[in-house]
Amino acid sequence: MDGTGPYERYYAERAAAGQRTVLWPWVLLALVVPVVLVGVFVHGDDRAEATAVHQAAPAPVREAAEGVYRAGLDLAPGTWSTDGPGGGDECRYTRTAAGGAEVARARLHGPAAAQFLDGESVVLTGDCTWTAR
Repeated sequence: MDGTGPYERYYAERAAAGQRTVLWPWVLLALVVPVVLVGVFVHGDDRAEATAVHQAAPAPVREAAEGVYRAGLDLAPGTWSTDGPGGGDECRYTRTAAGGAEVARARLHGPAAAQFLDGESVVLTGDCTWTAR
């Protein structure tokens, strides 16, 4: 470099005016940074383990009403049945495979049964209560 950068000019102007360069921020930085780095390497893993919380997933339900569910996660996979709509005219269900393709859809006016396979998304609508067999 040619010595005319902003830092070189700053220090040259201070020296010409007879002012000393302030060193205490650099000394403080030289003392604090190594202490912080040592603290991170020595205590870093302990702090991460203290914040980890492991919780078991809730068990799939065996009775369901209107809502969106995932068989195997929210609902127990298998055969489900309903007595039909309680107070309304009809209820419906839609099954969607894990890849997003619709597998089955039904509109119910009375008792019915359906097979919900593991990994499928199931949408239940209407006033039906579904129970796993």
